[in-house]
Amino acid sequence: MIATQTSTSAPKLARITKRPDYLAVAATRRKWVTPSFILQAMPGEGDSAPRAGFTVSKKVGKAVIRSKARRRLKEATRAILPQHGLQGWSYVLIGRTAATDYNFEKMQADLKWALAKLASGADLKGGKPRHSKAK
Repeated sequence: MIATQTSTSAPKLARITKRPDYLAVAATRRKWVTPSFILQAMPGEGDSAPRAGFTVSKKVGKAVIRSKARRRLKEATRAILPQHGLQGWSYVLIGRTAATDYNFEKMQADLKWALAKLASGADLKGGKPRHSKAK
């Protein structure tokens, strides 16, 4: 008998797959740091679903450890991003060493918190966008 996916599984995420898209998100310098990941964000326009990309560097560990961290980040994002991510925004999650054994419910709570903070502009000085000096 072949196992099939149940209807209770989370919806598929819109993904960032190209290097220029990852670099564009990083260039905005919008980020929020948690113990298990760093969340980078790029505000977008339109009503498209929020997109997510995932990366874990070799500093975290060997391939098996990095894959475990990436899988855990993907699952947390799959559960949280559709409800708490902003439409049109792009997000990149950078896995940290703690991502492999961090409490999963706490990781999800941290993701909700980080999304809310970035949406409110808390990562910007004074909570407002930085502007060049007026002449």
